[in-house]
Amino acid sequence: MTPEALLAMRDPLGAPVHPLIAQILLVVTYVLHIFFVTTAIGSLLVGLYGLGRREENWQRLAKVAIRLSVQATGLGITMGIAPLLFVQVIYDPAWYTATTLMGLWTTLFIPVVALGYLFLYILYLRGNLAGVGYVALALLLLAGFTMHSLANAGLYPSRWVEWYAPGGVPDTTGTRFVGYDLPRFAALLFGQAALSLGVMLLLFAWYFRRREDVPRDFLAFVEGLSRGALRLGAVLFGGFGLLWALTQGRELGLALPVALVALVVAGLFYLHAPRAKAEGALGTLGLYLGALLLVGILREGMRVAALGRMGYSPLAYPFVWDWGSLLFFVATGLAAVPVTVYLAQVLYASGKSKEGGDPSSGVESFGDLGVRLLVGWFLFYLGLGVFVLVRNLGA
Repeated sequence: MTPEALLAMRDPLGAPVHPLIAQILLVVTYVLHIFFVTTAIGSLLVGLYGLGRREENWQRLAKVAIRLSVQATGLGITMGIAPLLFVQVIYDPAWYTATTLMGLWTTLFIPVVALGYLFLYILYLRGNLAGVGYVALALLLLAGFTMHSLANAGLYPSRWVEWYAPGGVPDTTGTRFVGYDLPRFAALLFGQAALSLGVMLLLFAWYFRRREDVPRDFLAFVEGLSRGALRLGAVLFGGFGLLWALTQGRELGLALPVALVALVVAGLFYLHAPRAKAEGALGTLGLYLGALLLVGILREGMRVAALGRMGYSPLAYPFVWDWGSLLFFVATGLAAVPVTVYLAQVLYASGKSKEGGDPSSGVESFGDLGVRLLVGWFLFYLGLGVFVLVRNLGA
């Protein structure tokens, strides 16, 4: 693969916005995606472990964790659409080549995720079928490893021909995984799964501390377990992160940045774990989102550096402002944010007691604003479509 060939593989129509915008949104949306994905894996693991324990607190926590895993999986799938789209916009040569090299696994990705989610939902409904849960876990891990391999294969344009035709013989089966780095996979999935679990357990203890029907000893148990999960996550992320630095990091000439990020995140949460309390759960959440952002920037930096060796820069990607798409994106964001905030406020208010609670008049007014914005968004979407249709017919 030559630099000229790599550049020639870009979409001739160019990106619809400045590539820097897509790059920033790629990192930000990745943070949300990986937070929910790792929450799903961490909560499923602790849920399956809890099903095997006889203690009442573990049994209660297992039900909570499995339900959380179902919800986090759905959110992880939804949030994963955005970073994937941004990758395809400014890294299309790398992404589409990787999906072709691993064609079979690319094709199986959605069925694997769907089956994993189905088995996970069966576990949630039945509650006591641990075997079904382990099948769901295996399928979700396979989906995660597939996406990990696809992302990593795009970092090595110089190897694409070798992977496609090993020994000069083309292999069009797409059955092999290529480009993967196991320490990176373990750090970003299992290390962060423990950290995400710790944060979510702390949020659980914070949220239900107002409820008289939730036993105090159970909340204390959850809070203590959250500190253990944070400490475990720090150790796993730090250990596997250093191995990541010595493997892929050294291979790409970025061993020092990878090692520094691994040590900073690991050290930060190892020191924070003993002081983590339910009352400060929101602060811990903010700290963790900042750490995920740091990791997201590291991942993007590695991709820029790896492809930059072949003369490929995402910031040099040709673009033409597509004002229709941009306006639609902004309008969707303006409509979605108030609605999401309103739903979060309603959920918070409803958890004040076992019987639930009514949101305040201010929250209700905010909800009315969200409804008006949704109506406006629909009218804007319809009007934009009619405008484009009439313009094209006139042309």
